[in-house]
Amino acid sequence: MKSFLVLLTLTTGLLFGCKGEEKSSPEAASSSQSEENLRVYVSNYPLYFFAERIGGAKIDLRYPMEVAANPATWTPDANTVSDMQGADLILLNGATYESWLMTVSLPDSLLADTSMGYATRLLPSGETFTHSHGEDGAHSHEGVAWATWLDLSLAVQQAEAVKKALIKRRPQERDFFETNFKELAESLSALDSEFKKITATDPSPTPAYSHPVYTYFQKAYGLTGPSLDWEPDSPLTHDMLHEVDHLKRAAGINTIVWERPPLEASIDQLAEKGIQSVVIQPLENTPDTGDFITHMRENLKALQTLYTASPAL
Repeated sequence: MKSFLVLLTLTTGLLFGCKGEEKSSPEAASSSQSEENLRVYVSNYPLYFFAERIGGAKIDLRYPMEVAANPATWTPDANTVSDMQGADLILLNGATYESWLMTVSLPDSLLADTSMGYATRLLPSGETFTHSHGEDGAHSHEGVAWATWLDLSLAVQQAEAVKKALIKRRPQERDFFETNFKELAESLSALDSEFKKITATDPSPTPAYSHPVYTYFQKAYGLTGPSLDWEPDSPLTHDMLHEVDHLKRAAGINTIVWERPPLEASIDQLAEKGIQSVVIQPLENTPDTGDFITHMRENLKALQTLYTASPAL
């Protein structure tokens, strides 16, 4: 009987010992971690599109400001901040886009500023901001334009920054991320070449822009012009039409570039003054249909209409 009790004790110990070893196995923990998708947050639609195309099924992609009318001025609530603190990666547009970042506490280790690789190519927004530093008094700083993706060569670099951030956190998926990035970069570069080919031809339109969001687009494709502050769904006032007359005389403008389709009445009023209307979508927000590439192709087609119009634009 005594021998039986000793044998039973040893057998029980071995069984529980095996269970304990299985629970604490580093191989099992590693396998479980690798099966979990990266939880990735993004701050605007272009980053969402790039991350989705590159990360695919390997990431759990979150875009909390998707429903915001203007993601650039979005402010997270406490629950969203708490969720973001549990992320593996937060992809930022940079170029001063995320003003909300100054009001929240997020670990630097989670943040990846995708504009860092082209910091020397960032452009001023034309706006000036003044603030104080204690006894040093007030200081003025010129703002930075943030819609960098409208220069498609910068969009390629931004997508590459997304790829590098994903690889850093999941090096075992390098080949997957690299392959997807290559396909995306080829599509973006091809579009960039098409934009440059069209805008290199004559006669070139002389545009004014309904909003100051096209800074990088103007620089990349040589279509410089003054920026207005017009809403496409608001009627043109007497003062706005007077401004058009002034710009036509002083700068020779013959085109207004809109963010969204303007009112038909506005199109007609401008046409009477010899001014064409064209929509170039900034794509800061998620489109109702299609994606970043398809809507950039729509922008390309819209631009083509200006160059195929009569020489007397």
